[in-house]
Amino acid sequence: MGKTEKILLLRHAHAAWARPGMRDFDRPLDARGVADAGLIGKAMAMAELQPDIVLCSPARRCVQTCDIVAGALPEPADVSWIEALYSSSHDFYLQLLLEQVAATVLLIGHNPMMEDTARALTRTAEAWPARRLQKGYPTAGVAIIDMSTLTDQTPYGGHLSEFLTPKRLKKQQEGKHRR
Repeated sequence: MGKTEKILLLRHAHAAWARPGMRDFDRPLDARGVADAGLIGKAMAMAELQPDIVLCSPARRCVQTCDIVAGALPEPADVSWIEALYSSSHDFYLQLLLEQVAATVLLIGHNPMMEDTARALTRTAEAWPARRLQKGYPTAGVAIIDMSTLTDQTPYGGHLSEFLTPKRLKKQQEGKHRR
């Protein structure tokens, strides 16, 4: 891996079910997905998680997630639309990430590839993010993986430092409003 220090793995936000005749690829975000993507974008901005590059599936729900999240960030990032993120395995996701040289990379894609990629990239984890990942990868969830410990001998030795989820962020907001 080049000099990538941080990988942000964002599963697209919640999407509507396909209508008759609609391809899965064309499924849009529903109202919950739009709200959740906005919440995640704001949380990323507050945590100063500014990607240098965004690698994104061109599926409609991923494009919409990307637009909403990127719109909440203080600076624009270069976006690469990568068709293979829609249907390839997590091996493709891993290889794509290993080819990057940007300091902070945001990948927006699909499950189960997201979950498998997060598991493959992490050797260590903080307690809560590890427990959350064991439960599955929710829509609009973003795993934050510190890759500064990687070497050529240990290409998958990252540290899962945080796992932002809309549900957890909403609970945190509710707690602040009750005080």
